[in-house]
Amino acid sequence: MIDAHSHLGVYATPETFSTGDGNEATAPVTAEVSAEHSFWPQDPGLRRAAAGGVTALLVLPGSANLIGGRGFPVKLHFGRSAAEVRFPGARDALKMACGENPRRVYGEGRNVAPSTRMANVAGYRQAFAQAREYMSKLEEWAKKKEKAPDDAGPAPLRDLKLETLAEVLRGNILVQNHCYRADEMEVMLQVAEEAGYSIRAFHHALEAYKVRDSLAAKGVAVATWADWWGFKLEAWDGIPENAGLVSQAGGKAVIHSDSGFGIQRLNQEAGKAMWRARESGVPIPEEEALRWVTLNAAWVMGVEGVTGSLEPGKMADVVLWKNHPLSVYARAQRVWADGVVTFDAGAGAVEASDFEVGELAASAAKLVAAPAPTPSLADLGLVARCDVSKERACAELVPQGQEACTVFQGVTAFTGSAWVKVATVVLEGGKVSSVRSQGEGGALPAGCRTVDGKGRLLTPGLVDPLTSLGLVEVGAEVSTQDDGLRGDAAKRDVRAALVSADSFNPASAVFPVTRLGGVTSAVTVQHGGLVAGQSAFVATDGSVRRASLAMHVNLGMGGRDAVSGSRALVLERLREVFSDAREYGRRKGDFEQRRMRDVAASRLDLEALQPVLAGTLPVVVTAQKASDIRAALALSREYNLKLVIAGGSEAWMVASELAAAKVPVILQPTQNLPMDFDRLNSRLDSAALLNSAGVRVLFSVLGEPAMVRTLAQEAGNAVAWGLPHTDALRAMTSSVADAFGLPVGKLSPGAVADVVLWNGDPLESASRPVGMWLAGRQVPLVSRQQALFEKHRVLPAK
Repeated sequence: MIDAHSHLGVYATPETFSTGDGNEATAPVTAEVSAEHSFWPQDPGLRRAAAGGVTALLVLPGSANLIGGRGFPVKLHFGRSAAEVRFPGARDALKMACGENPRRVYGEGRNVAPSTRMANVAGYRQAFAQAREYMSKLEEWAKKKEKAPDDAGPAPLRDLKLETLAEVLRGNILVQNHCYRADEMEVMLQVAEEAGYSIRAFHHALEAYKVRDSLAAKGVAVATWADWWGFKLEAWDGIPENAGLVSQAGGKAVIHSDSGFGIQRLNQEAGKAMWRARESGVPIPEEEALRWVTLNAAWVMGVEGVTGSLEPGKMADVVLWKNHPLSVYARAQRVWADGVVTFDAGAGAVEASDFEVGELAASAAKLVAAPAPTPSLADLGLVARCDVSKERACAELVPQGQEACTVFQGVTAFTGSAWVKVATVVLEGGKVSSVRSQGEGGALPAGCRTVDGKGRLLTPGLVDPLTSLGLVEVGAEVSTQDDGLRGDAAKRDVRAALVSADSFNPASAVFPVTRLGGVTSAVTVQHGGLVAGQSAFVATDGSVRRASLAMHVNLGMGGRDAVSGSRALVLERLREVFSDAREYGRRKGDFEQRRMRDVAASRLDLEALQPVLAGTLPVVVTAQKASDIRAALALSREYNLKLVIAGGSEAWMVASELAAAKVPVILQPTQNLPMDFDRLNSRLDSAALLNSAGVRVLFSVLGEPAMVRTLAQEAGNAVAWGLPHTDALRAMTSSVADAFGLPVGKLSPGAVADVVLWNGDPLESASRPVGMWLAGRQVPLVSRQQALFEKHRVLPAK
């Protein structure tokens, strides 16, 4: 695997001031700097990347600047210096960025140019004009020196910034251009033509599909994601068919990461992009999908002549996989770079990071020495994978119906606890009426619509237990954010009375996209504060099912920030608030008559905490560090809290205590980097370890709403790292229901009929929902993204 866009080593982990060296954000043009001179070879993320089968990567500066500096090509051996890991013979890159980022950093942040896109373009043009002038002066001096050495005088003063740009104009440095919007890519092509340089690739390029013909004609590659979108308005038109459409047009598509987590599963991301394209009728073969993360990525780095394919004479950069490399269950068993083993599944990376020796050494080694993968659903013989490249019909959606009663016949059904083959499932009156196995008698209700379930699976709808769905539309657009407080209000540390449902947007465009991932409901909550407020339970049709579901509390660094103090102050403040709330509950009359001492929170906050102290409203405590989780357990014992832990990076270290207290843990299974000193012991097999200890695990993406659609992929990765498949499904269905007391997540009589019909294993990216019912009513599986695809499926003739 080759990652054509990475910041490993320059935005290293843990994320600290010391390791944050990716952006020289002191001027809009800093072509003189190089990522090589910030690169930290001991970044633990480099070892995680090797475990994902990565043998080469292009390390780029960040995107704060119009021109951010030189990118650094890396061959993933482990060395003491950047020079020791430089890809031999590879050319440097120049990182450029258009669009929002430079405008935000300089225009909005400092009130200096650029503050508009037109100033962005002026900045590029001016920089390359100066470089041309610099080259002319050098050439003029060289001619004088040749003709009359004594009269030529000293050489022009060396300018490292213009020297880099001159090398770009000479073709010796490859331009890698961060750019999202189609119109801006066209503008940047004009800038390049005027200045006299070529763009090697547009990175991120979520709207490349709109101008894929232009990019293919110019020979410009597109390095993009499979389905990351919506985090800012530039990314609002991202569609999962982007890479497929670029390939279909004859362009070079690449799947990149831009992430220390994503780089570990480039193979999965390529698989997702391939399957989403195939479902839409874009016939991408497996070989092309693999080229997106091998040969095409090598071309972007300019090293396709020596790596990126298995050919005689090329570098021996090879991965041996267990399971198909495009499967969510695939794991690299051994990785060779230049014929030298860099990773082995039994022992880990051949050389540990200096950061992870000593006390962390044993834990770091266990990051890869996880149990053997549990069989997938297909391996268990329950259903064959639908191959839409051979049988388009298997991906077709169930026609829309509005019947009040639906009967699924011959389906393989997951009840929330076990599988039932050749089942008959009846939805009636918004509830699950019955689930019968083959041979069970009983008349079916009259007048029901019948859905043929042969070869398909029926599961409860997936539930994400910790999101901001419906509270945030576009991540970077303040006008669309209702998930937190601002200004002076943000100083409030206790916000127990805040009800997230009051900020909820039922018409969010994110809901239809979320449904495409099989997610039918979610817990949504505002962020910030020590006591963040009350979450709501919502369905992905935009309805609020329960306005007050749980109270949310932040320990660790979030809690410290809220109280502007230490962990000791966090716990002191919480005890003060809970104790005052308990006293208020006993003496409401005295409080109303002002016969109580001053209390630590408002009347509304104290009132909101009463069901928490009564044990009827769960308390979700976000805590990563083992010591913070133990502190939460102590608080729950002291105040009789119905506790749920969220985050839980180090929860596996206190698994026996969590199991004894019957406290569930909300995890994001793919998060295994030591991102900060609260998460030093994060690991990919955490879910398996907790589950085997008897702890109920729940899964969440714990991130931006637009990515809730990837919840099933999180579960698939947990299975690849040892969690039984059935338990992984429970972690998104019945276990969530049990933790919060919800009537969903199960196919059992009386449960709310939130169900999804799948054409294959729900955890595999090859599968998709072909039908969805919310409270027994079929809802459409279409989205704005699909409308964009249809609009641009055929480009207009020029």
